[in-house]
Amino acid sequence: MNLKDYFEKARKENFAIGAFNVDNLDIFKAICSAAQKKRSPVMVEFSPGEVGYFGLDNIVDLVANARDFYQIPILLNLDHARKVEDCVAAIESANSDPGSEMKLRSRIDRARFDLVHFDGSELEIAENISECKKVVEAAHAKGVLVEGEIDRISGTSEVHSEEIDLAVVKNSYTDPQRAAEFVAETGVDIFAAIFGNVHGTFPIQPDLDFDLLGKIRLALPNTFLSLHGGSGIPADQVKEAIKVGKIVKVNVNTELRIAFRDAISEKMQESPEEVTYYKLTPDVVESVMAVVEGKIDVFGSAGRI
Repeated sequence: MNLKDYFEKARKENFAIGAFNVDNLDIFKAICSAAQKKRSPVMVEFSPGEVGYFGLDNIVDLVANARDFYQIPILLNLDHARKVEDCVAAIESANSDPGSEMKLRSRIDRARFDLVHFDGSELEIAENISECKKVVEAAHAKGVLVEGEIDRISGTSEVHSEEIDLAVVKNSYTDPQRAAEFVAETGVDIFAAIFGNVHGTFPIQPDLDFDLLGKIRLALPNTFLSLHGGSGIPADQVKEAIKVGKIVKVNVNTELRIAFRDAISEKMQESPEEVTYYKLTPDVVESVMAVVEGKIDVFGSAGRI
């Protein structure tokens, strides 16, 4: 099954696939281990910043090896890329020169990006459409899906202590007709809708607007929908969003970072003299795993392999 098959299955069976950002190798291990334990398909995603940290080819090889090791569907996404060239680099990553005939795995057999997310939300709509079409053309030629968006989601993937400005959030809500026009013009496969979701966690999270989500769903009957900013949203609201909007992908980042930070801080306080990093990490991985397992249960993807 390819990514489109899994999205079709998710939409038909009313569940969503968790798309978890990878900040470091411990988080990557936790995501894959949790999905294996839950027998769930899972998506690992890397922002341009995370790509810069790991390296594009290293990411592709990491996922290829993980698919063999964990024996579960591990799907790969480039998250919130704002440049066409970044998307094209990810699309072409599995077809680059291996550099050595001694490679244990040929590039033909390597993993590749299943999805690239072009985020043109900071552009004027005409330029967003024009740039996104370039990504779609390159991606579809290689069998890669494309995610697009027209409205900039509020917040950043951090723990916010300030209260969120609801007026600003509502000003970024997706207009269903505008979304339909964007999808028709670009041919994107999945659309990132904004209906109360924000990046990061806040003292008080805004409620999701299910009436608006229903209208977006009606305006885009044949397009997959994603929910960004999955951290901090109450479980009952996430479940309702999956039901109302036929959401097939839910992005989660901040909660993983919090779990990692808190767990590694605790271990270092417990063992201040320990300098061997891998001896500190088992409990850290378990802490992040617990978050991922909980999300998988909420999304309804457990046992869907």
